[in-house]
Amino acid sequence: MKEEIIHNLPFIFIIMPLIATLTLYQISFFIFKHRWKAIHLSVQWTAVFYIIAVTILLEKLIEQNIIGYILIGLIVTLAVILIIQWKNNTEVILLNGLRVLWRICFLLFAVTYMVLISYELFQLIYINYAN
Repeated sequence: MKEEIIHNLPFIFIIMPLIATLTLYQISFFIFKHRWKAIHLSVQWTAVFYIIAVTILLEKLIEQNIIGYILIGLIVTLAVILIIQWKNNTEVILLNGLRVLWRICFLLFAVTYMVLISYELFQLIYINYAN
């Protein structure tokens, strides 16, 4: 049983972002009754699932560990956001910078997730039905 869960863990992480986003949106919309607040809350809490899923999909595709590159990219992006915040407001608030970073991550990784899932589905259909 334990081996099956460990074996299927990457598949769970690949499917989880969409389900988590939709579920969290529905729950937060039910609680707050405000669409944009529900969207922002679901985006901020599910961005990490998209990062994990894209990392797994890219590692499967290119067969190389890329988590280090992603973490470095996130740190550099946060630094750029904080520098822009410092230039515009002369006051740096880390929490605001992290919110902006998570929203950017959600947009970037959600689009990348959709592209990679589409590629995987196309490849699966092509391999199974074209031959």
